[in-house]
Formats: sequence, C-alpha cells, structure tokens
Amino acid sequence: MRVLFSITILFSLLSLASCDECRGLLGGEKVPCSNGGTCNDGSCDCLKGYFGASCQDVDSCELLDVVCVRGFCETGNCFCDSGFEGEDCSFESRKKFIGTYNVIESCANLDTTWNYNITIERNILDGGTMNIGNLFSYDNFPINGFFSKVEAVADQGTESFTINNQKPDGGEKSISGSGFITIVDSATTNITIDYTTQNGNKSYNCQLTGVLISQ
Repeated sequence: MRVLFSITILFSLLSLASCDECRGLLGGEKVPCSNGGTCNDGSCDCLKGYFGASCQDVDSCELLDVVCVRGFCETGNCFCDSGFEGEDCSFESRKKFIGTYNVIESCANLDTTWNYNITIERNILDGGTMNIGNLFSYDNFPINGFFSKVEAVADQGTESFTINNQKPDGGEKSISGSGFITIVDSATTNITIDYTTQNGNKSYNCQLTGVLISQ
C-alpha cells in the first residue's frame, strides 16, 4: 500500500514538473511559455493578446482592446475605411461640411454672383462622397454653368475636400478644384472653394466664399 502511495506521489510530482516545464508527452522537448502563458497538457495557454507555440507573438489590437468601428486594426492602430476618421474610425469625414452656405462666387472674365446659397449633401450611394448643389450653376452662369450637382470627396482628418476632375452634366464641360472650411467659433463656419472649369477651349478660374447658415 505504501509502495502504491509512493508511486502515485511520484507520478504526481513528475506530472507537475512536466507541466511547469511545458514538456510534451513522455518527456518531450521543453517548450517554455513566455509573456505569462501557462502549460496545459504539453502546450502553452496564452494570455489575451499573445499567441504562438510559446506565446512569443503579440497581437497589439487584442492586447490593447482596440475597436475600429469603420476600419481595421493593425499594430494597435486603426486604419479607417474611406469616408471615416478618428481614433476609432467612428467619425464621418464629410459630416463637418454638410449644410447650406450663403456665398459669393467670382470667376475671372465672368460676372460675380453673390447672396445666394449652395448646399453640400451626403451622397447616399457612396459613404465618402458629397454632392455640392448650385456650384457654378446654370442659373448664375447660363452659358458655362452646370445643371447637375458637383461631387466632392472629404479629405480624411482635415477640414478640406477635393473636387476631382469631372463632367457633371455628362457633356464637354468639366470642373475640378478643392475647398475647405474654417470654424471661427461655435456659431460661425466659413467656406472657401477654388476651382477651374473648362468648356471647349475656354477655361475659367473661380473662387467661392461663404458662411454656413444651416445644417
């Protein structure tokens, strides 16, 4: 009985020693567990944020509990989808531009127009795109203006946007440029848009300035 008890104790001690050293079955090669990992039946159980045969590799995103609402995590940082920004990619890049602005629009060699409104709206089909209504419109520039809205893309992490070269009406007339807003205070936001239009061999450089009147 004593022999049986002694053998049982011996096997228990060997088992504990084997687990502590993270050995495989039948005394296989020692595999140490790093970064706080523990041995379980000859393999390492890793703590949250660590992985690999000996818990030697680190997943910074899991370790730091990084959550990217509209994007993906890599090396502990969020990389946002188009149209979103912020530490966790939860902020819509174009949101700050949306609204109605009362403006003055002037172009070299064309009449200046003022005290009218443009609108910047979300493009419901594209999360990164905005539609600018009444920019260089036919109502203000009957020969060269556009019937359609102009598309713009918010520049992530900035107060600027880009008007990529396009033909809003599908004809020969094109427009390209850029714009930005300036937040003066909680009640005042200004906008500036510099753009160029092309109609055949005629080109016009224009600037629009204005102030946000409603969102």
